[in-house]
Amino acid sequence: MNAHLRKATALLEHCKLIQQEQGSRLTQDALVESSLFQLHLTLMNFLREIAENYQVGKAENIFCTADLAAALQQIDKQPAELTEIQTSEQEGWLSELKAAYTAVISGESSNKSSAAIQPAGMIQTKQLGNETLNITRAEDWLNKTRELIERQREMMVEC
Repeated sequence: MNAHLRKATALLEHCKLIQQEQGSRLTQDALVESSLFQLHLTLMNFLREIAENYQVGKAENIFCTADLAAALQQIDKQPAELTEIQTSEQEGWLSELKAAYTAVISGESSNKSSAAIQPAGMIQTKQLGNETLNITRAEDWLNKTRELIERQREMMVEC
């Protein structure tokens, strides 16, 4: 999980360098989207860490918050860590991160007019609009993910 956080950090740092050099917008978008994927993996692995901490069987089968909630319900546990994550997914920064990740993996775009018409034989590409996914927002999500994990790890140690 820490490796995924470091990878997301490295991707965003590289994106900043390319941005400063006024490099390719496509490369910048690819780096930001890649960092989003790393954040998704970080959060999925953190959910598994929570499951292991609460001695849920088969933590490797946890892929999302709903999986963790169901597994914890089976052993009659509702930890504060899960409640915080669920709240953030419903109305906070995690809901934005999740929506951006879903848009990237599904090929959707909030700015559909940015899709360029390609010549025959070329693959059409779509970009997320700057208002949806950019380096600033990705850095914010990275910092919030790091803070969430550090805070919740401290809470789990105290229990």
